[in-house]
Amino acid sequence: MRTGRTIRVRILPALCLCLWCSCAYNPEPQTRRLFVLGIDGMDPHLLKNLMAEGVMPHFKHLAQRGGFKPLGTSMPPQSPVAWSSFITGMDPDGHGIFDFIHRDLTPLAPFLSTSRKEPSGEMKLQRQGTPFWDYLAAQNVPATIFKVPANFPPAAGHTSNWNPFAACACATRIFAGMGTPDLLGTYGTFTYYTDGPYTLPAHLADGESILYPGEELEVPGGRIVSIELKNGWARLQVQGPQVKEKTYRTSFAAYVDRPHRAIEVVWDDQRQVLREGEWGAWLKVDFGRQPYSIDRLTGIARLYLKSVTPHLQLYMTPVNIDPQNPALPVSTPQEAAAELHQAIGPYYTQGMPDETKALEAGVFDYADFLRQDALALEERRQQLHHQLRQFNNGLLFFYVHSLDQLCHMLWRATDPAHPGYRPQFAAHRHAIRNQYAAMDQMLGEALALLGDDADILVISDHGFAPYARSFNLNTWLARHGYLSLAPGLTPEGAHLLREDTVRWQQTKAYGLGLNSLYLNLQNREPQGIVKTAERNALLDELTHKLLAIRDPLDGRQIIKRVEKTTAASQAFPRLAPDLLIGYARGYRVSSKSAVGQLEKEHLQDNLSAWSGDHCMAPEEVPGVLLSNIELADASFHLRDIPVSILDYYDIAPPQNMTGRPVWKIE
Repeated sequence: MRTGRTIRVRILPALCLCLWCSCAYNPEPQTRRLFVLGIDGMDPHLLKNLMAEGVMPHFKHLAQRGGFKPLGTSMPPQSPVAWSSFITGMDPDGHGIFDFIHRDLTPLAPFLSTSRKEPSGEMKLQRQGTPFWDYLAAQNVPATIFKVPANFPPAAGHTSNWNPFAACACATRIFAGMGTPDLLGTYGTFTYYTDGPYTLPAHLADGESILYPGEELEVPGGRIVSIELKNGWARLQVQGPQVKEKTYRTSFAAYVDRPHRAIEVVWDDQRQVLREGEWGAWLKVDFGRQPYSIDRLTGIARLYLKSVTPHLQLYMTPVNIDPQNPALPVSTPQEAAAELHQAIGPYYTQGMPDETKALEAGVFDYADFLRQDALALEERRQQLHHQLRQFNNGLLFFYVHSLDQLCHMLWRATDPAHPGYRPQFAAHRHAIRNQYAAMDQMLGEALALLGDDADILVISDHGFAPYARSFNLNTWLARHGYLSLAPGLTPEGAHLLREDTVRWQQTKAYGLGLNSLYLNLQNREPQGIVKTAERNALLDELTHKLLAIRDPLDGRQIIKRVEKTTAASQAFPRLAPDLLIGYARGYRVSSKSAVGQLEKEHLQDNLSAWSGDHCMAPEEVPGVLLSNIELADASFHLRDIPVSILDYYDIAPPQNMTGRPVWKIE
């Protein structure tokens, strides 16, 4: 175990970036082992209470050995923003990820911030900055980075194909995580087949919300497909991607046996029999040959039979990228994904596999969701064991997604004070507690596999809080004269992305994203009216008014922090918002406002299944930091973690990493 610091020569940042081509400088491969376990959404207050109750014995033991502290998070505390700070050691004005959602300007349209499809059809990582593992590789420290968010396509910088001399070869293996799309190029599109009725839940309804026989209904994150059974069977269509000018499709046959409450699925040469409440194994989805190529376009998917009586209810996962034949890159080097498949079988390559959208759409109930979450978590557990068995030296970072997703969806079931709570949810009141216990079990298994000759850090990107009330920023801006709607148009049903909605020549500000506010600036927005000289005064005015908003129910402050983006953020002039808004605990921007839609009221109860959140002021939702090495007597931030990792291997950080090591120096 590392207990001290050796004397080092500080390496200039430019030299760090080019050492990959200099064989003579690199030391012998490192034998020191550091395991970093990243648990998305683990909350220090919940963890502390559960350790005291005896639910988390392995976490408690780790805290007693080295230390346990809250860990400061990014502004805003969103996963792609926070994990980008972990990767680069920089704030958003350095790595360029300010929100889950960024926006195009011509025409105005939102897009997910971490990766984008280029005109050539290739996906490009949007995060800027050098990842810390490039500095490890430059010093011959092997690293495996397993599914860290905000890293699709998986980036290894200058070291991804580096092997100029065998003696200097340094293995950096990276698996893509959050931000990895499904085969359609979306961030998860499920399919639900039924021969019965379907009505979209009220909180999602916008226009037509009833499915009629023979029709399809698009819902957020999914497709509802009405089918007709003929003599007990049907051929079910599967939507594939559009590549250039060709749209791929395939199908499979389903034979329904209602007396035995089962179906038989025949998909090419694959057959499965599923009973009600049963998940099938992964199936290969073959869309055929690609144009002008002998290669076939394949994915993988799983089926879940919810019921056959009185109606068929069959769920299919998003078609995931096939790790044996990836249509998009899911690992660096590419063969790493196939090697993992060979070791444990098919697995989710989709960035966030938990099926939150099916729950929000009423396709899943809580029992269905928890069953699917357990499958995904067991798969991640097998991956952890496999990676640890291969972990002989260097760094292993391993990411666990499921606690975050479950806290988002089950918070209302654990909190009778939540406006979305219902008595029937009481059966799941211990779901979050049980998920924390599962994290403790994973830590215990990891510690056993690591043995005594490795060190460990456990971190989370942010904590969690109830999401009880929704604030529509755009409706508030319209009510207060900052956003001008077309004559005769009321906020209800108005949308920023519709050409006939907004009078931009009278609009000063608007919101897109979960924490972002933009001014309608001249020389930036297509119809900008706010002069650069007026920017700061207008931002001060908005800040004052936003901080003064109170909830009429109880007088609570709704917005706790408002920050101007800094001058450094203007390195991203078309991306950086003008204000970042930090909501008070219990509040969040409404999902509709985040994509530009206005609502009748600017403040209302949140009745959706997405009932817990963290897109608030960072001090409301800090993350966690634990280690088997004694922690220093100070407060720490996510930016400190990459500096600590480099320090562990006696590597001086570059100047743009402003953090400090977290460990006590003896």
